[in-house]
Amino acid sequence: MRTGLRRAWAVALLFSMFPLFAATAQAQSLTVPAGASLQVSGGRIDLAGGDAGIAGLFALGAGELRGVGALRIAAGGTADFGSGTATLTGDWENRGIFNAGSSRVELRDGTLPSSAILGTSQFANLSLVSLTGKRYRFESGFTQRVAAQLQIQGQGPALQVDVTVPGNLAYLNLLAGGTQAIANVGVSDVYATGQHLAPTLTNQGGNGNAQGWFGNGGGAVTPPTPVPALGWPMLLVLAAGMLWAAARSRRAGDHQGA
Repeated sequence: MRTGLRRAWAVALLFSMFPLFAATAQAQSLTVPAGASLQVSGGRIDLAGGDAGIAGLFALGAGELRGVGALRIAAGGTADFGSGTATLTGDWENRGIFNAGSSRVELRDGTLPSSAILGTSQFANLSLVSLTGKRYRFESGFTQRVAAQLQIQGQGPALQVDVTVPGNLAYLNLLAGGTQAIANVGVSDVYATGQHLAPTLTNQGGNGNAQGWFGNGGGAVTPPTPVPALGWPMLLVLAAGMLWAAARSRRAGDHQGA
């Protein structure tokens, strides 16, 4: 009797675990629709190159999200990464809410020569590494922030950091207290707005428009802020002041001539 019960429990356990193994091996994408939630906790999901789309609530906890092609957080979606790790070979796009916690987001080589970092995010730890000289394109007009560690390393040809719209700036802010591990990188049109980045290195293949990077003097820069247009009352005041100054100068000249 006891032997039969043991066998029954073993069979039940095997079949209860089978869907998890099958999902790991065959998964091509992960979708969390609006109104739905998925909590990974301490588990591991391997998408084998498939994409992840988050429109609901996704909680990584201490888990791992591996083999991701592109990861996109839609408007209205929330990704809470806790202390987990996510590894991508495609794009990172955040149009919703990203809670980094103490997590690590890694972008690596894949089948495409470039990956884009879209929207704006504050990462705890961000790692951009390539063995092939891959391009990581930051979305023009947006700022990415890193609180703990920023790693950017070309471990073969120089890795390239540039923008989605050439000539239109993007911004990278390593916050105070964060650390950097940067080597063999070229930068084009991406300004460092927090800590000065790679101050002892030189630009390897970038177009030279890389304020706040390398040994080009000056500290970090801040994104430009638009100057508000002057209203009519202020313009009238300025015009009156200019006319008064001109009249005063003429009177002073007439007095000296007399």
